Amino acid sequence: MTGSPSMPDLVLASIALSMLLASLGAIVTSISFVTALSAGSLPATGSIGYALFYNPPVASGGRA
Repeated sequence: MTGSPSMPDLVLASIALSMLLASLGAIVTSISFVTALSAGSLPATGSIGYALFYNPPVASGGRA
């Protein structure tokens, strides 16, 4: 274990972080919770798209 996070770890963290920031934004401002989470889902969806299509996972042997 090297101690640095792997790419899948960073993708999962970015999804959680965008939803957490959207939730905090709904609490702090007068934006409704549904609207804030809808806005927060856009960067989360981008993170998923990046992980699946731009930098897809590969098998441990290097072949998909």
